[in-house]
Amino acid sequence: MRIQKVDDIFELDSYQLVVLTFNEFLIFTMLSNVVFNMFGAAAPRVPGCDDIVYNATSPFQQCEQYDLHLECQKPQMVYEFKSVAVEFEELCNRHEQESYMDSITQLFGVNNRVRFSTTSQMIGIMIGSAVAGQLSDLYGRRKITLAFLCLMLFFSTFSSFSSTIEIFIIFRFFIGICCGGLTTVGCIFVVENLPSAHRLWMSTVVTWAPNYMLFALCAYITGDWRYLARMCNVMTIIAIALCAFLLPESPKYLIQARKRKEAIKSVTYINKFKKIRNQITDEEIESVVHSAIEADKKSRAKAKKYSFIHLYIHPKITIQTIVASISMFSISYVTYGLLFNYDVLSGSIYMNAAVSGFLRYVVGAVVAVMDHFGGRHVGRKQMHFITVSFIMCCMFGIFYIYFNDMVVEYKSWIRALTLLAFGTTGCLFLQLLLITAEMFPTGIRNIASAHINVCGRLGNVFGPMVFSYKLGFAGSGYLILGVICLLDVIVFHIFIPETKNQPLPQGMPTKKKQKKDPEAQTTLMTISEEQEAK
Repeated sequence: MRIQKVDDIFELDSYQLVVLTFNEFLIFTMLSNVVFNMFGAAAPRVPGCDDIVYNATSPFQQCEQYDLHLECQKPQMVYEFKSVAVEFEELCNRHEQESYMDSITQLFGVNNRVRFSTTSQMIGIMIGSAVAGQLSDLYGRRKITLAFLCLMLFFSTFSSFSSTIEIFIIFRFFIGICCGGLTTVGCIFVVENLPSAHRLWMSTVVTWAPNYMLFALCAYITGDWRYLARMCNVMTIIAIALCAFLLPESPKYLIQARKRKEAIKSVTYINKFKKIRNQITDEEIESVVHSAIEADKKSRAKAKKYSFIHLYIHPKITIQTIVASISMFSISYVTYGLLFNYDVLSGSIYMNAAVSGFLRYVVGAVVAVMDHFGGRHVGRKQMHFITVSFIMCCMFGIFYIYFNDMVVEYKSWIRALTLLAFGTTGCLFLQLLLITAEMFPTGIRNIASAHINVCGRLGNVFGPMVFSYKLGFAGSGYLILGVICLLDVIVFHIFIPETKNQPLPQGMPTKKKQKKDPEAQTTLMTISEEQEAK
């Protein structure tokens, strides 16, 4: 028989073109909604109000003067993209009409409702990520992916008709739930349809980084947050059509769910995409599916069940869990803190977004090459130390410029350091997920990954608000980001072991026995007595 297991059915054929095409539209749908507020909530510059021009040297100082200018009637606004902040005149930390949303934003320590729309979305992503995995195990990868895509289209479309900032915030929350669901289930659905020998490079070719450039182009073409949302929805419609009409349910899920007939039907459909000489017979398909189901039954019967509690039973595992979770929180906090504050940078916001995607792609490729050819000399810990330290230096450098009021002279430096720092964050997520897979035992590997990702989502929630906190001095947000990077470098370097070229741990660590075996003690005593008698 030509195939021994279900994985063998997936080869580099025309079916993979369908999967990769769907993956591209899926990724663009996720990215355009996750980072939508990069443009949709972009704050305009406020150089003055009425006939008064502020003597400010940075957007932060402009906002401080505008917030204190209570007699302002007609603020001056300078912007490239018409965001919700421009349309609803939600400028800086003040607004004319109070609402129920203000009491909610104050719970998070901020007054900027536009910024809070991003936080609302990130809370939704956490919820969507938490529930999507369980739903996909119950109802299937394809059904749940399709359901979240349809809900995304619905909420994003109606969001583009929002009449108030409060309605916009509520819709961002539900869009976030859909984003969280798709990032969890949609990615699994795609990976389960890729050939095992080609998953890495195929996942690298179609990824988030280049889609930043495409998203920036869409924003440039539309120039308005309502039209941008609707243009992005066209890509979502294509993703829905591909998922509904060209992709079957994942055979691996159907085998896991013991759905024999559906699994055979799915594999048969995929088999039709192969060239005639490479196609397998119906008998071979039935045999492979039957063998896979039986093997899955046996493996589940033998497998010991683990839960999140097992991450905190053994001291070594506990420390690694806490440190890896802190690191993921730090990376996410810095990434989204920078991303959703691009409006303070000099230069075109469209060009900044496009350059960000390009840098993330290039930096990721450079790190991959260094990891591959560096061998033992370039380990996981070293790459983490280098990349996070570089971001830390960028943050402290920008803070120094703001603190010494040199923004006008060094605005190009602020822009360059921000873009370089954000471009470097992309490879850190992959590094940390790889270290997690290499560090934790097989039984709790997925649980550890889920735990660390949840902590990363917390960074997504609080990161966008970092520049809304007022510590009484200029550049405080960059100081916070720099200190977070510093703490991450220290604890990671101390407590996380080197995992490169190390065998994956299989079993859980065992505690050393403190009591000696009584029978062994008796044997030793008898031998000793015999020696004394002699």
